[in-house]
Amino acid sequence: MITRGRATVTAIVVCLLAVLIGAVLLAPRTSSEPLDPASAGPDGSRAVAQVLGQHGVDVQIAHRVSEFSIGDVRGATLVLTRPQLLAQSTLQRTMAMAAGARRVVIVDADPTTIKALELPVPNVDPLESQPLSRCTVPWLDGLKLSYADITYRLDGTGQTCFGEGGEGAVAVLPAQGHAPEIVLLGSHAILANKTVVNADNAAIILRTLGSTNHLVWFAPTLATGDSDAAQGPKWPGWFHPAIWLAGAVILLVMVWRGRRFGALVPEPLPVVVPAGETTRSRGQLYRKAHDDARASAVLRLATRTRLARYLGLAPNGRPETLVDRTARAAQHDPQQVAELLYGADPPDDQAMTVLAQHLQQLERQVRR
Repeated sequence: MITRGRATVTAIVVCLLAVLIGAVLLAPRTSSEPLDPASAGPDGSRAVAQVLGQHGVDVQIAHRVSEFSIGDVRGATLVLTRPQLLAQSTLQRTMAMAAGARRVVIVDADPTTIKALELPVPNVDPLESQPLSRCTVPWLDGLKLSYADITYRLDGTGQTCFGEGGEGAVAVLPAQGHAPEIVLLGSHAILANKTVVNADNAAIILRTLGSTNHLVWFAPTLATGDSDAAQGPKWPGWFHPAIWLAGAVILLVMVWRGRRFGALVPEPLPVVVPAGETTRSRGQLYRKAHDDARASAVLRLATRTRLARYLGLAPNGRPETLVDRTARAAQHDPQQVAELLYGADPPDDQAMTVLAQHLQQLERQVRR
C-alpha cells in the first residue's frame, strides 16, 4: 500500500522530470557558430537576419547545400559565409545552383575559394586594419567600413570599394551571361553582432543583402562543412536530445527502484538491550583486549566534546582554546587540564581508572 507521503513525493519528482525534459526538448536551438544567422553570440549574425526580416526581406537559412534548391535562389540574393568550410566541388555546385540568382555575396573569400570558383580576381591580400573610404560602387558610395580582413584586386572588370588603386575590401563583379552579380565582402565585422553597429557597417550589409525580397543565407558550420577545415563533431541532430531522454529514464528508474518514500515505520525488535548493559559490555571488551590507549582516547574525546558544547565552543576548535576556557571555568591549572584532556595514554588499568575519575571530576567542576 502506497502512503500519502510517498505518493506526493513521487508525483513531485515526476512533474519536475517532465518539466526538465520539456524544457530541454522544446527550448529553441541557438547556434554558437561565427556568422551564423541563428546565433545570438558576439560573433553570430542574428541581428542582421532579424533587421532584414523587419525590412520585408524573407530570410531562408541553410547550413547544407541540400537545404535549398535552384527555385529558392532564382531572382533572390544568395549569401555564403565561411566558404573555407566547403570543398571545391561543393563550392562549384553552390555557384551552379545560383545561376538564376540576382546577386551572390561571398564573405571572406580566400584565394582557395577564388580559385575554386574561377573568379577574375588576380590578387587577394590580407588587410586586418581599418580600410579607406574610397569607393566606386554607387550603392556603397559615402559609407565607411569599420574593419576589413581581406582586400581584392580586380583586373579591370568590376568595381571596388574601401580601398584604392583597383583594390578594396568590397569587390563587385558584374553579371555576365547566366552568371549573377558577385559581391566579395572582405570583412566579417559588418555581419557580426558585436560590430554591426560600428561605423556604417549596418548600412553596408543592409544595402548588400537587402536588394531583393528573398535572401538565401547559406551558413555552413563545422558540423555541416565538407572541407579539411571542417572538423567538428558529426553527431546526428537527434543525438543530444536522446542523451537527455536516456538520462531522465535512468533517473526515473533510480527513483522507482530506490528507497521507499513515506513516514518511518517502527519495527519491533526481537531483543531489547538496555543502554547500561551495552556500555558495560563494551568496557569489558576493551578490558579483555587490554586496549587502554583506545579506551582512554574514547573517554577523552567524549569529555572534550561535552565540555566544548557546554562552553559554547566549536567541537573541532583549537585545543588551546578549550584548555584555557576549561581551566578558567573549573579554576584549575591550565597545564593540569591539558594533561587530562590531551595527555599521554595510561600505562595500566589502574592509571586508566584514575584518569576516568579525574575527567569526570573536571567535568563536574566546570558545570557547577
